[in-house]
Amino acid sequence: MTIFKHKDWENFFELDVQRINVLIVESKTTLWRCLTELLSQINGEMGDFYLLKNFEEQSIAKFCCIETDIFGLNLNSKKLQTALIKKCAERANSPEFAEKLKNISDKLYRFCLNVCQDVGYSIEIDDSIDVAVLFKIFSVSFKESFESLLDKLIEYINITAEFLKTKVCFFLFLSKLLTPLELDTLFEHCKYQGITLILVEDEYPKFLKNTMMNFQALIIDKDDFEIVRNFKESS
Repeated sequence: MTIFKHKDWENFFELDVQRINVLIVESKTTLWRCLTELLSQINGEMGDFYLLKNFEEQSIAKFCCIETDIFGLNLNSKKLQTALIKKCAERANSPEFAEKLKNISDKLYRFCLNVCQDVGYSIEIDDSIDVAVLFKIFSVSFKESFESLLDKLIEYINITAEFLKTKVCFFLFLSKLLTPLELDTLFEHCKYQGITLILVEDEYPKFLKNTMMNFQALIIDKDDFEIVRNFKESS
């Protein structure tokens, strides 16, 4: 059992990839405070949100991601690009590419050596090579070309699942940007990738009133009272 909660909440989310989760914070001040704290924890700082698996605390920075600007969604953030270059370097060092890498390394070494000799001073040069630097030189990145916001979100889920091993994704105001059908498609894709989806909203999303999706919703109203709703209660 995996749980996500805040130390000030009486209730919590019991996370399950089979269920969509919705955190509704009606007070803009409280919402801003929650988002600021969650962002800082995902960036590795301390905070009062907890991710627990079988009652053992898990790293929010390691297993969670959050997107507060859906239209500005960046597939080439520093974190993702670092993970991409690391993956490429690992592949380049595999037996499949070993001979090609050695040939390239030798050619680059000889080129650098010739240039250094031409400078006219006594210069030392290391004959080893950091493969990751090669991919940085060529600015390796994820290509961003999508026909719809949904397509981009699905690709984002694929990339974070594979390269960052993300388990929980938070999206701000996503219900205002996607249709119920698109939300359903994204939800099904998250289930396939083993990622739990948590929508963060400032009001009760309209799609929940008619959805057949399994969901749990925690509402923090303007007076900071907690209200819990789920699929059974809404049907």
